[in-house]
Formats: sequence, C-alpha cells, structure tokens
Amino acid sequence: MPPVSHPFLKGRLICYINYVDHAPPHIHVKYQQDVSSYRIDIKTGKWLQPGKSLPNNLRKLIEAWVEVHKMDLLIQWNNAQSRIPVTIVG
Repeated sequence: MPPVSHPFLKGRLICYINYVDHAPPHIHVKYQQDVSSYRIDIKTGKWLQPGKSLPNNLRKLIEAWVEVHKMDLLIQWNNAQSRIPVTIVG
C-alpha cells in the first residue's frame, strides 16, 4: 500500500491507497502501530468500518483532509486501479 499523505503526527497517522482495491473509492488510515486500518470513503467522507474508530480529534483531521483533497485523492484512486504509481497528496 503506497502512502498518499505526508505522515500526520510525526508518522503516527498515515493514509494509503491499495492498488486494484474494491469499490467504493477509499483510503486506508493506519494509526500508530495498530495492525488494522480504518477506511474512509473518498466521495462521501463516511467511515467504512463503523465498529472501531480513531480518536475523535484524529477522525476530524482525516475527514477535513479528505474533503479538501477529494479531487486529488480520486485521481490517485484511479491511478492505483490502473496500477499507475500514486503520489503524495497535500
């Protein structure tokens, strides 16, 4: 999974896009050393894994970042689905 964000919080929070991933267009968010990832829909800004969540302040940070960079993230999503290398957004 290549990163699409600069590391937030000194690398404790990083956003990734998988190559050839399933719909809907989404990013994976890794927090600290958590082995699972949190997923947020790029188009709607809604979290796709409601059972487990990030701390509220981090959720808001990612939601705002996705909203501001929505078009660039969708371009990177399309690149990843075509196996074109993704680049850092923002």
